[in-house]
Amino acid sequence: MSNPKPKYTAQIDNIYFLSRIGATLRWATQDIEREELPADIRRLLGRLERLEAKARVKGKDSDDDPAA
Repeated sequence: MSNPKPKYTAQIDNIYFLSRIGATLRWATQDIEREELPADIRRLLGRLERLEAKARVKGKDSDDDPAA
């Protein structure tokens, strides 16, 4: 029996970020203007937002399709 692969929220290069780390990153950067953040942090936050939006759409689609 194999272990299930953990679900990751984001991957940048070879670094994987769990959803709780994304929430922590948002909390840590909430008082900083987006433009003032380093480029890699802005990229990470953008990636997290896209993945969350994709998950919301996917969740909405499965709610609409009872056969899924």
